[in-house]
Amino acid sequence: MKRHALGVAVLCLALAACGGKTGTPTPATPSVVAESSINDLLLTPAELNKTMGVTGLVGQPPTDAMDDHRNMLPNLNCLGVWQINEAVIYSKDGKDVKSGQDWKVMRQQMLRTPDVDQWNYLAAQSVVYYPTSAAARNFFNLSAERWSKCTNHHVNIRLNDKPLPKWLSGDLERTDTKLAMPITRGTGPETRWCQHVLQLVANLIIDVEACTPKAPVTAAADIATKIQAGIH
Repeated sequence: MKRHALGVAVLCLALAACGGKTGTPTPATPSVVAESSINDLLLTPAELNKTMGVTGLVGQPPTDAMDDHRNMLPNLNCLGVWQINEAVIYSKDGKDVKSGQDWKVMRQQMLRTPDVDQWNYLAAQSVVYYPTSAAARNFFNLSAERWSKCTNHHVNIRLNDKPLPKWLSGDLERTDTKLAMPITRGTGPETRWCQHVLQLVANLIIDVEACTPKAPVTAAADIATKIQAGIH
């Protein structure tokens, strides 16, 4: 199992440029982003260190495959909140991986420090490419409906007969192009404060989770914003 289980400033999302009265206007986001562009969109460890205000984030090898943790959390309303890039959540019907998929390619990487199971800081970032903006929008809308049913929700999961850190979601923040959910992971001195953000940009889905030892956490939103800034 991948060990990124977890347990807002937003750039202008209009397709037109959104610069101020002075300075260089922000480049417009294309209506359809090229598939090849996602190879360079994930932030580097140095960029993530700066964004999260930490040093020493260690990256795991990037992957282009979805995960599958349905056996650990069969509640599909919460599975996509608990984890990024779940195969069944991203499936065509959102219920069964056998239904196929509308997305075409994806890139994901998890980083943490220290690089052990008892980490203090963690970031899991991904970009998922859909051939059309309509397909990406459909996934976003379904996710918004599901996330709204997993607010203020306790999740207790066991792995190999051992409990994973307890997990509690908060209140969903939602706009037309972004979902943001605060998550508390663990208890007592082991508590980590997390945020999961799902962001729609043209035909891309940016899916990010980030955790720190301090609250409140806006790191996932900050990471998603910086990923979006690299889309041209």
